[in-house]
Amino acid sequence: MKMKIRTFRYMFKEGLINTYKNKLMSLASITAVIASLVIFGLFFLLLENIRYNANILNEQQEMKVFCDYELEEEKIKEIEKALKQIENIKDYRLITAREAFEEYKIELGENADILEGFDENTLLSASFIVTLNNPDLSRETEKQIMAIEGVRKVAYYQEVIDFISRLSKWINAVSWVLIFILLLISVFIISNTIRLTVFARRREISIMKYIGATDWFIRWPFIFEGVIIGLIGAIIAAVLTNYGYGIIETKFNTELFEVGSNYFSLVSKNDISLRLSLFYCLTGCTVGAVGSLISIRKYLSV
Repeated sequence: MKMKIRTFRYMFKEGLINTYKNKLMSLASITAVIASLVIFGLFFLLLENIRYNANILNEQQEMKVFCDYELEEEKIKEIEKALKQIENIKDYRLITAREAFEEYKIELGENADILEGFDENTLLSASFIVTLNNPDLSRETEKQIMAIEGVRKVAYYQEVIDFISRLSKWINAVSWVLIFILLLISVFIISNTIRLTVFARRREISIMKYIGATDWFIRWPFIFEGVIIGLIGAIIAAVLTNYGYGIIETKFNTELFEVGSNYFSLVSKNDISLRLSLFYCLTGCTVGAVGSLISIRKYLSV
């Protein structure tokens, strides 16, 4: 199994020659590898961004506590006093019904006139923005707040986080099944590509075995052919994925997604491009090598 540099060069050169000789089939194999890896990359980037934003939400230390409608000031002060008694509440800020009404009018902009005739106390209620000491205790804190008389609702991100978690698991399962199928197709196409080369050289292989060449000496040029095909596909897929994601990231951080970016953030391309590219190259080479080993096996039994 040990290979001298001169032998390595010979086998690598043979792999390149074989790849060039079967240009059309090699191109089909490279395209299959590109398609498989790019689709994997899309799912990978989607999952990474979902997890990234779920972690951001999980670290949010704020809750919004909504009081009952038309509460008197004294009752609101009682709620405020009860909030002070909860250990996990670090700080809070009161938003009166009037302040909430004015903020809502600003959000509506030109359509604010639809609020004319409404009483802020019946349309909106007073609320508290609560900052927590420990977001991990959100569930327990919510129960304590809901036990306070005059509180009708507590809003925070846990339900969103739970939904995102379920969604990411579903996407993860679907992506792995899809990628497995696509990689099998890639292995099949690569093995057929190399099988053409093996078939064309079957007489030469028989002679090499007859004069004492080892199976691995015969295998290596075809393995290199598969690895070259897989690596070319992987490099092109990495360039396409990273370039495309870079464009999306740039657009997202500029005017097109100015509003949406307040609620959703993208993982930086610099944080994931190297990991993704290395995985592409490793997977491409592995798929190519496996396809080669499958195609040559029959002719080594000659």
